[in-house]
Amino acid sequence: MLDQGMALLPRSDYRIDDTWYVAGMRASGSNTVIAEDVFVPEHRMLSMIPAFSGANATERTDSAFARSAFGPMLVMVLVGPQLGMGRAAVELVRIKASQKALAYTVFDRQADSVAFQMLLAEASLKVDTAHLHAYRAAEDVKRWAEAGEYPDLLSRARVRGDAAVALRSINEALNMLVDATGAGAFADVNALQRIWRDSNVGARHAVMLPRVSIETYGKALLGFELHDHITPII
Repeated sequence: MLDQGMALLPRSDYRIDDTWYVAGMRASGSNTVIAEDVFVPEHRMLSMIPAFSGANATERTDSAFARSAFGPMLVMVLVGPQLGMGRAAVELVRIKASQKALAYTVFDRQADSVAFQMLLAEASLKVDTAHLHAYRAAEDVKRWAEAGEYPDLLSRARVRGDAAVALRSINEALNMLVDATGAGAFADVNALQRIWRDSNVGARHAVMLPRVSIETYGKALLGFELHDHITPII
């Protein structure tokens, strides 16, 4: 398996090319970092394979966070914002439901439509489902770190499984909410379309693609060793 690394560089040693033109997460600043002919001393390098295998390069023995299993922690950091977007979207649609008519129907208020009520309820429950899985995974990561234990492969893979369910649940909830709201949800002035775009882009980050996570958990359940998995980020 090809190893990769993370390096600490002074700002003067690299430049940033403005390449981030995407449908969502436009404010994330995820541009391309260019470093040419830069020397990086060994103490400013972190090899990824040992990090994913539990060899935390840290002297912060007093910090539980610094002892967190790297793969699960990395995945859960990316799940967190999705939970907030899901909650915000449900609240936005709920508040507007009594102020907006259901176009081309007899309803002066969306809130009076049973179909709308059901879509809102299902979306809210899917956001709750995302929270339940995400909080279970986050609690696992925290418990292992506080105990100074590195979790086994199956436990780490389940975190990825929980993350996949959380991401899918949020995306499904947002689709229900834009269905309930109608085409007006995609107006530039409507915050719901921005949430929908940001969530869908973020949920497809290479670190936590749901299909990869589900396959990872399935392989772990069947006893596959790390070298037989399709990603080292476990």
